Amino acid sequence: MLMKQAPVRKPSSRSFTHPAFFDLKGNMLTWLCLTWSLVVLALAQDETKVATKFLEQFDARATDLYYNASIASWNYNTNLTEENAKIMHEKDNIFSKFYGEACRNASMFNVNHITDETIKLQIRLLQSGSTDSTKDQLDTVLHKMSTLYSLDDIMANNWNYPERLWAWEGWRANVGKKMRPLYETYVELKNKYARLRGYADYGDYWRANYEVDLPGKFQYQREQLITDVESTFKQQLHAYVRHHLYKRYGPELINPEGAIPAHLLGDMWGRFWTNLYPLMVPYPNKTSIDVTSAMEKKKWTVNSIFKAAEHFFISIGLFNMTVGFWKNSMLEEPKGGRKVVCHPTAWDMGKEDYRIKMCTKINMEDFLTAHHEMGHIEYDMAYANQPFLLRNGANEGFHEAVGEIMSLSAATPKYLKSLGLLEPTFQEDAETDINFLLKQALTIVGTMPFTYMLEKWRWMVFAEQIPKDQWMKKWWEMKREIVGVVEPLPHNEEYCDPAALFHVANDYSFIRYYTRTIYQFQFQEALCKAAGHTKELYKCDISDSTNAGRILKDMLALGSSQPWTKALESITGSLKMDAKPFCQYFDPLLKWLEKTNSNENVGWNVNWTPYSKDAIKVRISLKAALGDDAYNWDESEMFLFKSTIAYAMQKYFLEVKNKTVPFHLSRDRINEAFKLTDQTLEFIGLLPTLAPPYESPITVWLVAFGVVIGLIVIGIITLEKAGSKN
Repeated sequence: MLMKQAPVRKPSSRSFTHPAFFDLKGNMLTWLCLTWSLVVLALAQDETKVATKFLEQFDARATDLYYNASIASWNYNTNLTEENAKIMHEKDNIFSKFYGEACRNASMFNVNHITDETIKLQIRLLQSGSTDSTKDQLDTVLHKMSTLYSLDDIMANNWNYPERLWAWEGWRANVGKKMRPLYETYVELKNKYARLRGYADYGDYWRANYEVDLPGKFQYQREQLITDVESTFKQQLHAYVRHHLYKRYGPELINPEGAIPAHLLGDMWGRFWTNLYPLMVPYPNKTSIDVTSAMEKKKWTVNSIFKAAEHFFISIGLFNMTVGFWKNSMLEEPKGGRKVVCHPTAWDMGKEDYRIKMCTKINMEDFLTAHHEMGHIEYDMAYANQPFLLRNGANEGFHEAVGEIMSLSAATPKYLKSLGLLEPTFQEDAETDINFLLKQALTIVGTMPFTYMLEKWRWMVFAEQIPKDQWMKKWWEMKREIVGVVEPLPHNEEYCDPAALFHVANDYSFIRYYTRTIYQFQFQEALCKAAGHTKELYKCDISDSTNAGRILKDMLALGSSQPWTKALESITGSLKMDAKPFCQYFDPLLKWLEKTNSNENVGWNVNWTPYSKDAIKVRISLKAALGDDAYNWDESEMFLFKSTIAYAMQKYFLEVKNKTVPFHLSRDRINEAFKLTDQTLEFIGLLPTLAPPYESPITVWLVAFGVVIGLIVIGIITLEKAGSKN
């Protein structure tokens, strides 16, 4: 996945909002004076020539500064220290001044007087550019988020319901709540940014990345994107997944006609369902197409994975990785406790310095991810000769699609057999095909509703169609309706669940991950034809086809110098996004699912929830009762304690009492069962109802003893007084 990297992955408007860009130390005044002089000369000379000279100066300087700043960003992302963060932010701030001035100078040109289309395009990109005043805040949140990614292992490898719930909720409580005020500010600032540039809002600005303002057949309006991406949803996969989760967890936790609890779907966000495959293999007696065990058995290393990916690209006539790539990339998580951002990312540093940052593990998922990330590097290499501002994908979805093409071929049994990861005796038949296609669908099809729903919600937020005090309400309503997923716990407006996702917190347009899926199958169909493939599309492996590689390479070399509709036509012959190749690829699986699901309810009840309407979250707080004397529980102990309480109570009341007891009405019962007092049980979301400060109880025997002693004392005094009188 392409998540965080050098800024050439940003929308082609080149807004340069990456946390570290160009370091401008020295020569700034000289450069600004020179560019201003050139602009003044434009009043008297041919504007095309002056703009060309201006861009030459900009290109040379920007390339140098980009490289320096990319190094600073790399250093931070591979060593998360305050010192590295400080250096990265300093360079970003310096560049902001440089780039902002370049944009203002570019605005002095009249693009209607520029005759060269490539020069005109670059000037327009500068004229639409600016710096982003919210980035420092977003970087701070990213820094905090980076410490939480260890939770993702639980979501990938653990199927214990309460443990997954703990990880899911902990992420959103720790990250999403902190992001809420920041994200509200972010939305306001981004809308101001977009409206100053003539867009209706920031969502409209993002969609403009797909707009082609050309006459005739190459024209594409951004409103058309909304129609195009709504045309491919599938419900059959959802029904199949829900059925198998029902078999795993039972009717207590899964409704066979309801939406699926969000924390059960693969990863921390339910974005990719790949990890569900072992629970629902259609034909488990067939040889597994997940080659993780074969990789381990054959003692594959991280280097083996990336060398295999490089060999794939060389076989179709694309580029070798550079010496610097192997020297400078971070391909596995460092030992010794050094903190890094583990998200797999491809980096085009400039000056022929290409790198991948990835905490690779020896499994099939990372094997495919390595091919994907190296696909980004191949794209970077192909357009390296373009001007600085045009070193980008034709649109944001193209770069992602190119990486995914490689993963499609790398996942095929044919390719895996060529690497010795499937036995030569492995036979493909209808059942192995369904196993293969389901595994592909869990990764590719399962994520599409998630992607579209997330972006549609953001578009509506930017358009101010959702009031701030209903953000989470609408988020989960849309989750239920579009994705078929339900929140496992109630979330109020203190949360900001979308911003707990890396891409949202870092200002990435997300629809690219939807459009890339459409593009990748269009590309795959065209390249398979070029490779002479005549069988089903899902069986196609383009490795060793230099003809397919040549067609692809020619398109990649265009960068963003041509409208994406032209780039698409150059490889597919089509001018539009078309979901037909996507549907063709998965058609055998769809037919199988329709037959398999014939007795299942396809679709879902949006009103069902896995919790009672009276449910309320609680937090056990021994610290509140015992202060500094409280035992300092470690994370594992506290997790076990909390999950055991939650699970035991649920099982007890559902199975023994055969009823659901609203938590907030069970206060005394909880206290009694766990020897707690009101000082040790805090009810989240309720007004404080705690008892007065704790006082030691006065026992009955002590009271009685006191009364007796008091009577004796009174008696003695009385006797003494009586005796003295006598």
